[in-house]
Amino acid sequence: MLWRIFFLKRINLNQRKKKKKKTAKKRKVAKVEEVDDDGDSKTRVSSSTKAKGKKAKKSKTSTTAKKEKQEPGAAVELLFQGVDSACGPREAAKALLKVAKDLGFNLPDDPIAATEKCGIMLMGSKTDQSLFDFPKALKSLADEMQCPEKVPGAKVKPKRPAPEAKVEANQKLVCCFWELGNYEFKETKDKMRGISFHKICRAIAALEFEVINGAKIAKGKGKVAGIGKKSGEMIDEYLETGKMELLERYKKGDFSKK
Repeated sequence: MLWRIFFLKRINLNQRKKKKKKTAKKRKVAKVEEVDDDGDSKTRVSSSTKAKGKKAKKSKTSTTAKKEKQEPGAAVELLFQGVDSACGPREAAKALLKVAKDLGFNLPDDPIAATEKCGIMLMGSKTDQSLFDFPKALKSLADEMQCPEKVPGAKVKPKRPAPEAKVEANQKLVCCFWELGNYEFKETKDKMRGISFHKICRAIAALEFEVINGAKIAKGKGKVAGIGKKSGEMIDEYLETGKMELLERYKKGDFSKK
């Protein structure tokens, strides 16, 4: 009895294997030879395999498109056309500086300091073959100078906007302190100063009158919560000159404590 049961099981297994082979053959590319009116033989591919081929082509094109998006744009490479990646450091720094100036980067006013910045970015972008990667150096310089949006084809995350001032005349002051706070968070890594600048910003945004004197809202009867002596001086500096010395330094990439 046992050998009969075993024999029947073997038969069932063989039948299943045959069925699987048949279905596998059907799924394969079905090429059927036909004879056209001229007597020439031609091959016809089944519609299912055509559909599979189209899907494969689409997936290939989508992956290549993704790679192209991830890689540095051709527009950036064109900016350095004619510049040898194996050139000397001085020549490379001059080439990078020229492109950065043409794109309107926030470079230091001192040409020596600007050239040094370019040199540092270039040295950090060297390839394994000791060649300068100019597109990579340009992107690093843009990030350092707080202007990544100026690189052609760059995708930049939208910055969190400054609070809207209740009085329109105070909006520029609000934006200045907001920008200072962002620099403190991102560049100097001084979170406490960043928080305090954003606090000043929100305090000015909430005011229902135009700020015409920083000292008056920093102390005395008219003192506004969140604004102290130092911030009052900065407000007066902006009202008198239209600029903040600290913010101008930060824009140029100078984050030293003075």
